[in-house]
Amino acid sequence: MTTQRTNWFVRVLLIVICAALAAMWIFYFFFASDQGVYQMQDTTWREKALPICQAAQAARAELADTGGGYISDPTDAQMLQRADIVDKATDIIEAMLDDIVAIPVDNDDDRTRLTTFEENYRIVISDRRRYTSILRELKLESYRETIVGGGPVSNVVLDFTAGVKGNDVPECSPPGELGGDIQP
Repeated sequence: MTTQRTNWFVRVLLIVICAALAAMWIFYFFFASDQGVYQMQDTTWREKALPICQAAQAARAELADTGGGYISDPTDAQMLQRADIVDKATDIIEAMLDDIVAIPVDNDDDRTRLTTFEENYRIVISDRRRYTSILRELKLESYRETIVGGGPVSNVVLDFTAGVKGNDVPECSPPGELGGDIQP
């Protein structure tokens, strides 16, 4: 009799689990919102942000020719030159950020999204400034990003700008000019 009772309990438990999984998938495919966590509801924001970010990309591209690649053993002058270029690029990024977060939006949810985006992008900027100060001390260290939510802070910014359910403005993403030596 105990085995019968155990079998009955296991069957009921499996049926409940299967029903819960089926309900979850039905909800996901038919009822869940297609809007991402970071996706702006105000569709005009993207239209206004895109030219600002494209101009910032163009300005950064004019700073230096990075075709030479990563220098594994730079001279002091090369380290200082790299710090200058990264600081100029960061100045451009900071001005871009100031401009895109100043774009007015028409609802509180989008203002909250922009605030979160700005806070995380400011961390990226701070990380870049910390990196250049280390270079100016003539110390060769890898660029390190602050960890947010278990990963590099740039992941949060990328989710907002270019993620699957983001805002489709990859031009506003953090630049990759430090990508050759990033360590989270």
